[in-house]
Amino acid sequence: MMENLQQIASIIAIFGLGGVLGAYFQSIFQYRKERKDDIHKLKSKRYGAMVMQMLALVDSEYGLEKLQQFRPDIKSREELINEIRVELFNGVLYANDQVVYAMGNFLKAPSHESYLKVVSSMRKDLWGKKTKIDESSLSFLIEAPSKT
Repeated sequence: MMENLQQIASIIAIFGLGGVLGAYFQSIFQYRKERKDDIHKLKSKRYGAMVMQMLALVDSEYGLEKLQQFRPDIKSREELINEIRVELFNGVLYANDQVVYAMGNFLKAPSHESYLKVVSSMRKDLWGKKTKIDESSLSFLIEAPSKT
């Protein structure tokens, strides 16, 4: 009888400890998931702003005038370049290495090609390294439309 009570007490203790451990690991998992979601939201928002700013810098049709609809505080090409530079400095905190390098190269020589490298790097950072879409896949974005 005493043995049975000890076994029952042991089983209850194990389940109690298991519940505590389960709750602990669940809270850690939940915290990591929320942190990862927060980082992804931040990257999506910041990358979206960067893409618009870089496109305004390299695309004369889109240009500064269109960007000013969203960012009326940017009034010149120099201010736009400085804003992109600030985005890069902030991006060092959260962007992966490829995005930081591509942004740095874009600032050295803004062009459609360097823009596509940045966009491709951002896409890979946001959605995973296994994506098959790269800058060559996105080249249709900068090709002039054919006149028919």
